[in-house]
Amino acid sequence: VVEFEFDGKKVSAYEGDTIGSAVTAVGVDILSRSFKYHRPRGLLCATGNCPNCLMTVDGIPNVRGCTVQVCAGMKVNRQNAWPSADHDFLSLLDRMDRFLPVGFYYKVFHRPKMLWEFMRPIVRRIAGLGKVDVKSDGGPTYSHGNAQTDLAVVGGGPAGMIAALTAADAGVDVTLIDRFPTLGGHLVYDTTRYVNIDGIEDGTGQEIAASLRQRVLSHDGIRVMSGATAFGSYQDNLIAVQQGYKAIQLRADRVVMANGSYEVPFSFENNDRPGVMLATGAMLMAKLYGIPVGKRAVVVTIDDIGYATTLSLLEIGVEVVAVVDSRDEPVSSEAADAVRNAGVEVLIGHRVLSANGAKRVSGIKVAALDSSERVLRCDLVCMAGVRQPDTGLLLQQPGAVVEYDEELHESVPVNLPDDVYVAGEISGFHDLSIVIAQGVASGRRAAGHSDATAVARLKDLEQEYRSEKKRPITPPISDTKKEFICFCEDVSAKDIGVAIREGFGDIQTLKRYTTATMGPCQGKMCHKAFVEATALRTGVSILATGATTARPPAQGVPLGALAGPGHMPMKRTPLDMLHRVAGARMVELGPWWRAHNYGSPQDEARAVRESVGVIDVSTLGKLEVRGSDAGALLDRVYTHRFSNLRDGRIRYGLLCGENGVIMDDGTVTRLAYDQFFVTTTTGNVDVIEDWFNWWLAGTGMEVFVTNVTSSYAAVNVAGPRARETLAKITDVDLSADSFGYMRSKRGVVAGVQCLFLRIGFVGETGWELHFPSEYAEHLWKALMEAGAEYGIAPFGLEAQRILRLEKGHIIVGQDTDAATDPLDAGMRWAVRFDKPDFIGRGGLLANTDRESEEKLVGFVMRDGFVPEDGQPIVANGEPIGRVTSSRMSPTLGKGFGLGWVPEKLAHEGTDILIRSGNRDWPAVVATEPVYDPAGKRLRG
Repeated sequence: VVEFEFDGKKVSAYEGDTIGSAVTAVGVDILSRSFKYHRPRGLLCATGNCPNCLMTVDGIPNVRGCTVQVCAGMKVNRQNAWPSADHDFLSLLDRMDRFLPVGFYYKVFHRPKMLWEFMRPIVRRIAGLGKVDVKSDGGPTYSHGNAQTDLAVVGGGPAGMIAALTAADAGVDVTLIDRFPTLGGHLVYDTTRYVNIDGIEDGTGQEIAASLRQRVLSHDGIRVMSGATAFGSYQDNLIAVQQGYKAIQLRADRVVMANGSYEVPFSFENNDRPGVMLATGAMLMAKLYGIPVGKRAVVVTIDDIGYATTLSLLEIGVEVVAVVDSRDEPVSSEAADAVRNAGVEVLIGHRVLSANGAKRVSGIKVAALDSSERVLRCDLVCMAGVRQPDTGLLLQQPGAVVEYDEELHESVPVNLPDDVYVAGEISGFHDLSIVIAQGVASGRRAAGHSDATAVARLKDLEQEYRSEKKRPITPPISDTKKEFICFCEDVSAKDIGVAIREGFGDIQTLKRYTTATMGPCQGKMCHKAFVEATALRTGVSILATGATTARPPAQGVPLGALAGPGHMPMKRTPLDMLHRVAGARMVELGPWWRAHNYGSPQDEARAVRESVGVIDVSTLGKLEVRGSDAGALLDRVYTHRFSNLRDGRIRYGLLCGENGVIMDDGTVTRLAYDQFFVTTTTGNVDVIEDWFNWWLAGTGMEVFVTNVTSSYAAVNVAGPRARETLAKITDVDLSADSFGYMRSKRGVVAGVQCLFLRIGFVGETGWELHFPSEYAEHLWKALMEAGAEYGIAPFGLEAQRILRLEKGHIIVGQDTDAATDPLDAGMRWAVRFDKPDFIGRGGLLANTDRESEEKLVGFVMRDGFVPEDGQPIVANGEPIGRVTSSRMSPTLGKGFGLGWVPEKLAHEGTDILIRSGNRDWPAVVATEPVYDPAGKRLRG
């Protein structure tokens, strides 16, 4: 026994109970209040497809109580009611409906104009569902995951299980996704006996489900994801799945949609009263949880399923007053005969007019075809037979089309994308023989096999079903105000008629105006009735009326699941432990931990300028680009030209988006005719790798891009004594004549094979060494020992930023933004317009014809003040630019930095003002680097 709290009261339940079953068992009829009118709503579907059971659970609003299992200590509260759901003061709105017509927020409270500003927050407070507790410490922690499979089967009913078994038996790797905790679909509570069905043994639905479930769970080729909701289906068979507190991106080569179908409500007055339930919901409660949801029931049906429902209710001791069958001819079947033999009155050719009762149904008014009426006393109404295929997820697939079938009287798939198949009741066939045969056929097709005999047999079964299918006599939709079409948004049949008369006859605009199908159920409970009501009132066929557009998510998903974990796992370089032992202050930079400083950043910067320093740059993105067309690809994605780069040479690389905006920068080194080594900014390597592959796709070029960021560690040794330090532990000739600036060589350092890159980000003679990560600590210690006599010092991120700033080197994302192009950033030298084409060329050419409004320039403060990054540059008291980077220069002894200023001020020696607080500080524009502008030191 599990004890939890419901509206402040202790409730006992059995382990495995849902919140819905637990509170229903103790006599709770009202689970929620409706969105607009605050009408009482009770258990309806018990499967999570409707809005009636939305509750606040442990502070999280809008949780579907009928699918969430109770756990000890759980706190559950009903929502959208005051002071309580049982006695909701705002239910007065139900009697004021004449003042709240469809689209009332477009019509009233707008004159005078200020009235709407006053009324809008009131309307928003009154309407709605659960409320987010902004003072909450936070809900559960969600995580993200990725998975891949040959075949994804969505739906764990009979069709899905058979499809999975068939494909897995053929050697296909299968992932079966089912949103319920137990596989079996509707067979889980089906006691009907089935015989002579190919592929399964005779037995009741429950026995067949148990047998198939055991086979699936024991199959090595099937991975089962139970209690998992597939809420999104995207291009290239990407399935978005939520399982517990984890969101999973599942990539599949092929997909079988076996989502099944679900019952939807009938249309009659007060069809939303507590106690008016779908038959499947009543059966779930009875068969799975042993809870009779009423004492005296009336079963309303349009087909034979109503008689099976009646027998199930009788089995658990519920008195069935009558079966109301809308068909005009008596039914002759084993179940119907059993119902009559049990003494249950069967009303042929009758329909329901209305439900009576306030907080729970107390009776229903029915009418015969001759218009005679009578009232049947009951506390439970089971609606059976009106079904809708669950195509919401399928319709998210590009190319999937669903249309109304005049023979099946349901909207079914008529066109499917390649490698996507359907099986089961999603196809509109509600016959177990056909469902099983479709599962076998889809499993074989997904495995790349086809059985002509089996396909022909399936077509025969489907044709036979079509020929025997009679058009259901569904109760007519009237203009009664309280005959609800959309339970989520309190949209009635009358509302739809009014909206159509106001000019919203198209299904898409009608949806937006009435908000029907736009609530938490996303049309699951109302789409069928909405389309039929629209067709009836416009005089257009259901097929021509069409359907609303299906969009993800197909099922509600917590924002936390989409956002993912609050703390992303951080990466550590191979030298991370040595930095920490040395007392470095570590900071998060993108996905990496980096050493910010070991002591004074100013002292570290001076060590590099005066002697030698070493910094860990393993976080740089590293890509190997190989192939005979590697140079051509780099010419295409970079603004510079690389196909003419000689072996052993390095060139600065700048990447732009198609609009010419700077995306990234780094270096490109040619190692051989068909091999390049590319570095990117920290944290951006995955984006650039995808960018390369995106522009490579479909070109036929022979290029292979490999991300080697984690494979190689990297350090930068820089300073006037860098050459002497390295010379102690390498045989590579490092002289200026032999190893010039922007050159590369391979060689051994302290016994470790390294790639030497002579570059100068910090403005001193230096080498960037790239080598296998496993030797990182050994090489670092060797460098520190070799440079000890020169006072070598490790320097961190802060010192590096001071040094690069003195050289005027930009950092993409800090000194640039989403609108910065190379021309405005003063980097025209890195753009080769003489190339035939490159990504961003068109955007940059267009920009050459206009005058730049802003330029990125250096500046030096006139006194000792050091501005902060982001502070405004002002003129006449108004902002005209901004500081992007600013530090104290150990070389100048002054504050300096980079910033954006208007074009007219971007000239050497121009005076500018930088505002900090209430004071403007004077500075002067410096268009040249403040340190070694000629670059003699880094080339020496």
